Amino acid sequence: MSELSRLVAALLRGDLGVPSALLPRISRLEALFRSRFTGQADSKVFLGFVPGRIEILGKHTDYAGGHSIVCAINKGFLFLAGPNELGRIRMAEDSNEFEDLDFTLEPSLQPAAGSWANYPMTMARRLAANFSGDRRMTGADIAFSSDMPVGSGMSGSSALMMMTFCAISWTNQLHETDTFTRTIRDGIDLAMYMASCENGQTFRELKGDMGVGTFGGSEDHTAILNCRAGRLSLFSYAPTIFKAEMQWPGEWSLVVAFSGIRAEKTGQALEKYNLAARRAALAVEAYNRQFGTALRNLGEIVGHNRDRPDARLLQNIERSDPEHTHLDLAGRVRHFLLEEGRYIPGAIRGLLRRDAEVFGAALTSSHRASKRYLWNIAPEIDHLQHSAVSLGVSGATGFGAGFGGSIVAVLPAARAERFTQQWEEAYARRYPKAAREARFFRTAPGPGIMLWEMEGEKSLVEEMFDR
Repeated sequence: MSELSRLVAALLRGDLGVPSALLPRISRLEALFRSRFTGQADSKVFLGFVPGRIEILGKHTDYAGGHSIVCAINKGFLFLAGPNELGRIRMAEDSNEFEDLDFTLEPSLQPAAGSWANYPMTMARRLAANFSGDRRMTGADIAFSSDMPVGSGMSGSSALMMMTFCAISWTNQLHETDTFTRTIRDGIDLAMYMASCENGQTFRELKGDMGVGTFGGSEDHTAILNCRAGRLSLFSYAPTIFKAEMQWPGEWSLVVAFSGIRAEKTGQALEKYNLAARRAALAVEAYNRQFGTALRNLGEIVGHNRDRPDARLLQNIERSDPEHTHLDLAGRVRHFLLEEGRYIPGAIRGLLRRDAEVFGAALTSSHRASKRYLWNIAPEIDHLQHSAVSLGVSGATGFGAGFGGSIVAVLPAARAERFTQQWEEAYARRYPKAAREARFFRTAPGPGIMLWEMEGEKSLVEEMFDR
């Protein structure tokens, strides 16, 4: 029996602890792996799951030095991966969403900008550049499937890059190299490194490059790697620091609606995505010019003004850069202040008291502030939020980068099934075309990246740092 057959048989028997919801996809992946990667079934392979994430609160706060409340979910990328001796990355997906890829694993690789291939190719190039000095890099074959809607705001692009990282890292045992052990010490470090692969920044001695073209932070990577089942996690960023975990009340339910409008990050959509980060950066530059400081982000500006009223800070920002009045830099800072000082603390109080109305009110207020100050709420997303509230949920908010994407609503679990049906019907009446691509589902906080080998089940963090 081949290594692939042995692993799949053990997975399907339930010997390795794979969630039952993933089992129907495993046989399809086995067939896909055999058909696309001839002769590789005898190589040692593994199964992995890279989840999407929900940003409960903390919109565009991570790169600005703020906080966010996040969780991983039960939708994401399931994949089988193993080594090849071709020095190439070969990828095949079990639907028509992603075309097959075949590219070399080398530092000179030129990613295909504007295509989904940009994400795995950028990760592969960065890993080759950072770690090929330690050892000759082995290629990887990856057969994957995803039940996470593309462009849904659930961090699919980051999850795709992280799946590529898992395959290349596992086949090359990168976590055992001197460079890795010297520079990446735990799951938080690994999340910051993966974020640097995406945004092109240097991480410690691991030199950066052009990235994929987005100016984002490390929130997505932190959640996808480090969140745990049944808990919401609070992190601060720039640098990333774990702050707290909060138990998710079993009597509450999270219901997610993907609007059917993709939150794209290519072409003109990329410019819109990056605008929120650009406005934050301009506000910091303007403040530093006016006051002779060298602060790095909005979080540091807020700390610098801790003994002054918020109104004074906003006035200073407004006066400091008349050239960019059309970008409302003060409004960008006000949004950050609201998320940090009002909505995130309010949600935490609601969770600790198990008060769904207090928790939900923070979500609803955050959505409204995002629409007013971040300019990133599409009409379909706003309709879904208003519709959810009118149907009696405790609260609802858009999440992700915006300009499409998804809404998450919180309500008593006993009402979730009926609410989901009503919500979907209301959306179909208002936006019938978008509703054809929309997805509505219940979820709960889940674990970060998981791996299954013949030796058993481990999280990626356990695999790499259980030294």
